[in-house]
Amino acid sequence: MTRRKKNGWRRLAQSVQRSAVAIGHLSIRTCARAGSAAWRRVRPRGPTVIVDARRRQAGKLRAAVRQAARAYADGIGVELTRDLLLVVQRVVHEERQLNALLQGFDSPGGGRRYVIYLALSVNGRQVAEDELLSALRHQLAQVLGDATGQPVLTVPLDLEVPRVRAGAPVVELRPDARPPEDGHGRGAIPIERIEHKAS
Repeated sequence: MTRRKKNGWRRLAQSVQRSAVAIGHLSIRTCARAGSAAWRRVRPRGPTVIVDARRRQAGKLRAAVRQAARAYADGIGVELTRDLLLVVQRVVHEERQLNALLQGFDSPGGGRRYVIYLALSVNGRQVAEDELLSALRHQLAQVLGDATGQPVLTVPLDLEVPRVRAGAPVVELRPDARPPEDGHGRGAIPIERIEHKAS
């Protein structure tokens, strides 16, 4: 009789323990879902970023693209919305391969939605991350033009120095050291042009 009572209490305790564990797991899942829903409501609205690449590279590029887009928008005092989709893919083609392509679509309720395609390679050449982000900022300037207005001042600057043509002869100028023929005065010094063939 005593053994039966002990077994009954043991089974009851195990049942209570299993119920407590199940309730704990359910509470954790519920809190996680509630936290995710709350974060989705309070997080800053921003563009959706899709990257067609391997998981590690995709995660790095996704973070870099999202950060660059937000930094650019914050810099000009504009908030990015979810009306913008950013797609990073292997090739962008519009009659020819491009670094980027911007498409705009009119929404039924008014406004406009935009898609920016960014290429990871152009004509077989891999695009560096800084070049990709530069193309992104250029396209964002077009997207955010309605909110910022047209620029009132544009100052182009090109610091690239033209390269010297390879194989050009080197020209050296030196005075002619010969004495004057009449022996009286020193006239104008003729200049002798000496060309050295490029090696």
